[in-house]
Amino acid sequence: MKLLISDLDGTLLEKDHTISQGTIELVEKIRSLGVLFSIATGRALTAAKSYIERLNITTPVILFNGARIYDPFEKRYLVQHLLSKKAVELATEIILSRKSLTAAFFVGEEVYAYNVGLNAATYMIRDALVYKSIGDLEFVKKVDVTKIVFASYPHNLSKLEIELPGVFGQEADVVRSEDDLLEILPKSVNKGKALKELCKMLGISTNEVVAMGDSMNDLEILRTAGIGIAVGNAKDELKKTAKLYIDKMGKEALEKVYELLQRG
Repeated sequence: MKLLISDLDGTLLEKDHTISQGTIELVEKIRSLGVLFSIATGRALTAAKSYIERLNITTPVILFNGARIYDPFEKRYLVQHLLSKKAVELATEIILSRKSLTAAFFVGEEVYAYNVGLNAATYMIRDALVYKSIGDLEFVKKVDVTKIVFASYPHNLSKLEIELPGVFGQEADVVRSEDDLLEILPKSVNKGKALKELCKMLGISTNEVVAMGDSMNDLEILRTAGIGIAVGNAKDELKKTAKLYIDKMGKEALEKVYELLQRG
């Protein structure tokens, strides 16, 4: 295999969303096998940057669940997708009709948040999200938005998860990235499609990739990679899609993957 690519939260990170020294050392051992290492995350660059630096990643990384590919070596975006204006308008209508939602709009490197409350506290803390609070949604209709995150208590999002694909139709895709998050992404953008783009840049086949993930936003990348590995508390659908399942996360999961790569 030529590339190992991993999700962050619930996969490479520990339960407290930190990265262990053991994981950092394992990544170096994986590189010593001649295997490239990268990450594929729903996070923005600002929220992923510290992990990229600690892991000494120079291979391009997948951000925003596939909406962007960033080159840490050249410090520039190689791929950027945007939501349609119609998708943003539909999102604002949904937000205004539901007081239980917090919405975060990702515009360039900035995050604009609307209706921030306790329902979004876990998300804000987990991603160390630095945002500008806005009270008027007209602003976001006039700018280029990469993605929108709806944050709330899990039970508030379960019904929306079923309803929203029909609302957005061909304008955007909806993915449940965490129990407390629903993400609105540009149509046909996902980690799997981004992996294909990344492999083309690297001159390798997707069959030469091992991908790790735990959430439904990892479904397409596990399908696309030569070996897809579901880890930790992965959903049943993800386990069925993956070629392997490891009931661990963080350093313990990566140890198992390292052993697999050693065997070739």
